[in-house]
Amino acid sequence: MNVHRYDIGAPLAALQDETRRVVAGWDWKRGAFGHALSLASYEELHPYRRYSYQNFPCAGVLGRHPALRAVFDGLRAEKVSFRLLRREPGSAYAWHTDRWKGPGVVRFQIPIVSDDAAFLVATDYASVEELRGAAAGLDDATFESFAAANAGRVARHRLTPGLLHYFDTSRVHTLVNGGAGERITLSFDLVANDWVRERFPEVRAEVPDGVVASLPRPGAAGLAFARASAWLHPLRTRLHHRLHGAPR
Repeated sequence: MNVHRYDIGAPLAALQDETRRVVAGWDWKRGAFGHALSLASYEELHPYRRYSYQNFPCAGVLGRHPALRAVFDGLRAEKVSFRLLRREPGSAYAWHTDRWKGPGVVRFQIPIVSDDAAFLVATDYASVEELRGAAAGLDDATFESFAAANAGRVARHRLTPGLLHYFDTSRVHTLVNGGAGERITLSFDLVANDWVRERFPEVRAEVPDGVVASLPRPGAAGLAFARASAWLHPLRTRLHHRLHGAPR
C-alpha cells in the first residue's frame, strides 16, 4: 500500500509543454479504453506486448519531444509500455490490478498535469472481490468510512507532479479525480532488470532478487500475427464506449 517517490530530475515544465503539444488535437476516444496514448513507436517496446490493446495506438512521437525522450532513454530497461494516461474531471478508474503487464515487470508513473483533488487509493488486496463497504463513488467525504470498513488494508495518497512514483500495481487500486481539471500522467512498465532493482530498490517486494523476468519473445510469425490482430483494437474501443460511455 506504500507509494515510493523518486526525483529523477524530470523537468516538469518541459514535460507539461511537450504533453500539451502531443495531445493537442488528439481525440482521447481513439485510444485504449478512451484514455491512453502510447508515445513510443511499436519497435521501441518489448515484443511481448508491443501490439497489445493497452499500447494502442503507438504514436511514435518521442523523436520530436526531447524531454519525454530523455525520460525514456534514462530508464535503462526494456519498456513494455510508455504512455500518457488521462483521467477526465469528476471520474475514477474502476477498481483493478495491472497484472496484464507480465511477469517480472513493474509499473511507474510521473504525474504531469494533476488536479489538486485527485488521489490514489492503494490496497493490499489481490482481487476486487475482497473490497468491503461502499467502494464505488469514492471522494474525500466518503473515503474515511470506506477506509474504516477496510481497516489496515487501504491507503490514500496524493501524487506529486514531476516525481516518479512506484507502488505495487499487481494489487487492487484506483485513481479518483474528483476535481474540475483533467489529470494526465506518464505511465510506463519496465522489465525489472538489475538496473531497475538497484535504482528503485522498493520494487524487490514485487519482483524479488533472483526472480528473472520471463516475458515471452514472439518470433517473426508471432509478431506478424499480433500486428495483424491489432486492426481489431478500434472495434474494441468503440465497444468499450458503447458499454461504459465515451470520455468527455
